[in-house]
Amino acid sequence: MICYAEGGVRVLKEISLYDYLYQSVLTQLACGALRQGDRLPSQTELCRQYNVGITTVRRVYRMLQAEGVIDCEARTKAVIRCDLTNAEITRMIQNRKLYILDIYRSLAPLYPFLQAQGAFRIKELEPLRNLLRRLAQAEEQRGRLHCYSQLLETLFSPFNNQLLKDWHQEVSHVTYVPLYATLQLDPRVALPLEEFQQLFNELLEAMANSEISACEARLRQIYDKGWMRAEKILDALAPEPEGQRKVPAYSWAALASRTPKYTAIACSLLERIRAGEFDDQRYISSIPQLMQEYSASLATIRSAVAVLNDIGVIRTAAKKGSVIVSPSDFSLAPMKLDKAIVEENIVTFLDALQLLTLCWTPLVRVLFPKWTSAFRQALAERLEALPSSAGILAGELLRQLREGALYAGQRQFLTQLEDLLLWGHYLKRLPNLKLPDALLPERLCDDQRRIVQALKESEEAIFITLTQRLFDEAYAIARDLARQTEAEISRFPAALKKA
Repeated sequence: MICYAEGGVRVLKEISLYDYLYQSVLTQLACGALRQGDRLPSQTELCRQYNVGITTVRRVYRMLQAEGVIDCEARTKAVIRCDLTNAEITRMIQNRKLYILDIYRSLAPLYPFLQAQGAFRIKELEPLRNLLRRLAQAEEQRGRLHCYSQLLETLFSPFNNQLLKDWHQEVSHVTYVPLYATLQLDPRVALPLEEFQQLFNELLEAMANSEISACEARLRQIYDKGWMRAEKILDALAPEPEGQRKVPAYSWAALASRTPKYTAIACSLLERIRAGEFDDQRYISSIPQLMQEYSASLATIRSAVAVLNDIGVIRTAAKKGSVIVSPSDFSLAPMKLDKAIVEENIVTFLDALQLLTLCWTPLVRVLFPKWTSAFRQALAERLEALPSSAGILAGELLRQLREGALYAGQRQFLTQLEDLLLWGHYLKRLPNLKLPDALLPERLCDDQRRIVQALKESEEAIFITLTQRLFDEAYAIARDLARQTEAEISRFPAALKKA
């Protein structure tokens, strides 16, 4: 499911969790990913997948059952009861054409690269070979589609990243374009079965030989063929009207479901503070003013302010407001947010940072050559003026990468990851915190100088190497620091050893 923005502005509108799950099921039904007779995951699986409680799932079940969408009985998985006609689904696809194509374009630098990185880390190939045999033996299109999806999903498993898994599932649902009587092929498979089998067998051979470049080449062939075929089908179903080329803003639901509204507001306020908006008065807006500015409830604004207090950005005093605090004045005070909420979000922060670390190089490879000399010069000047802080440097690089993104899906992906990274500030609260040598000021200062120089001289390879190292080390250090918390270590995303 994709959450759409209004008027092209960043979405801060509160979407209830039950509405998110309800709309997700309807979206899958409308795009054909769910058909009559299919079973939904168990209620426990839905809780995990959508990051919601069992009460929310049961409420959605009652809504869907009342509308005749599902049948459900005690201790059994719900079954899809209704179905849409091919004509109705075709209309839905026509309405979603711009979104689907933007997603294909946005993910082109990322997906084959991410899958190749995962494939390179898989050592046991027999389960993949068994899935490929099942794909060849499946008699129905649905069975083939299921095996195909499992094959590609397995490539992400070595990262142990729940956010990545859920995002991949969302991408599969959103880009799903079913074909029926006229075309007889499903573009989610997107190429004839025999050709896919051949490419995947070549992928398995490259995996067995530990040839990561060959892995990426085969996966890029699969992705590109799927994209081209889907584009042809969408053009046939929905010729593009004259002048209709701009994709409305949208957000990724897999990321949005883990970003409470107060987190997005806290990130927005942090950006405004760093931009100097409140420098004249030293105080941020009052709570009533913030409620009006963000169209948010009192509880939501109080939670956003609590986060900014906890991470040392502001200090709130009763009846006096919230004063902006300089980093040198940061001192540990009792946490205002519940400890369990923070620990849960530390895991989400690690998921987001791992995903960003994995995506950094393929995104920069595409975007760096597109940056104008003026853009690179401005970025160099901004980085040169920053203090030598890994967090500040990485944050500015992320914001500038977002600004230079080519497509709406890329831009929103980076924006939402940035919101999730806010929770990393809580690691500063660990007792006896000591950063390793990799992040000492002398080393950071030298890397910062070399990154600035690489921008000024258009040295793409040096810029990518240095900035990738910054994110690699930030993720490794954050993961080690998070082990000092009481968060469940088994849920941490995997360490990233060089592929």
